[in-house]
Amino acid sequence: MNELTALEGWNFPVHVTRGGEARGRSIADQAERMAGWLNKVVGDFTIPGLYVVGAADWDSVTAFPVYGMPHAKTDRIVVGQEPADFWTVVLDSVAPVLTDHDRAELRRVYGDPVTLSSFADLLVSHEIGHYLHPWEKSDPTTFWLGEMLANLALQGFVSEAQPELEETMLTVVRIVWGRSRQWPLCDLTDMRRATEADGSNYVWYEFGLQNLTKRMWTNTGSAGLRRLIDVLNGPTLTHDKAIDVIGAIDPGVAADLRRWPDFPAS
Repeated sequence: MNELTALEGWNFPVHVTRGGEARGRSIADQAERMAGWLNKVVGDFTIPGLYVVGAADWDSVTAFPVYGMPHAKTDRIVVGQEPADFWTVVLDSVAPVLTDHDRAELRRVYGDPVTLSSFADLLVSHEIGHYLHPWEKSDPTTFWLGEMLANLALQGFVSEAQPELEETMLTVVRIVWGRSRQWPLCDLTDMRRATEADGSNYVWYEFGLQNLTKRMWTNTGSAGLRRLIDVLNGPTLTHDKAIDVIGAIDPGVAADLRRWPDFPAS
């Protein structure tokens, strides 16, 4: 393990693996923009420290088993400094069924060869969305609801504050969800269990929720975000009751949650 480098200039601590200062600053800037946007949308909002670390330092700052998977903990947000293997697995999962148009779109947005680093860099904003509710609740329904809220916050932030990045965020989400259905775990109630594997199955779940939250943000905007925050800050719900409550916010999204994963990409 290397000694982490502390960076200054933000309203939260930032620690990076040596040699990764430039990426650390970029991710910290993104985190600061997201926190500032949420302050405007929901009121007083703060985040804990940010850790942007290489594979050799991962185990020293988190117990999360999959290197490079951004995640939030009570006292820190952890992001990988190096490209994570699960992104390659996700792209490989759809490679045999991609159309020529799909391949051209992926190259246009993510380069040739396709690399998802520009997409992955946006995910710190998703992690920040978890601090809108008591995300440490561990039951399966609260888990997927919490991920949905974080995705809705990410969608709202990009739509309102960085619309030039919406294509970067949504292209791979739309293509992978539209082409891939063959995963060991597919039921929405199993999303939490998917974190125990290599990360690729879990990413598929997130892509499904991101497709839904794109539509939810379009239909409800910040009012929908605040209502979903209230849901997660309230009593723990059963799976069916949670979808009923979402139905009061966006009936179309609730209908697709009931037929998960059999709904088209947005």
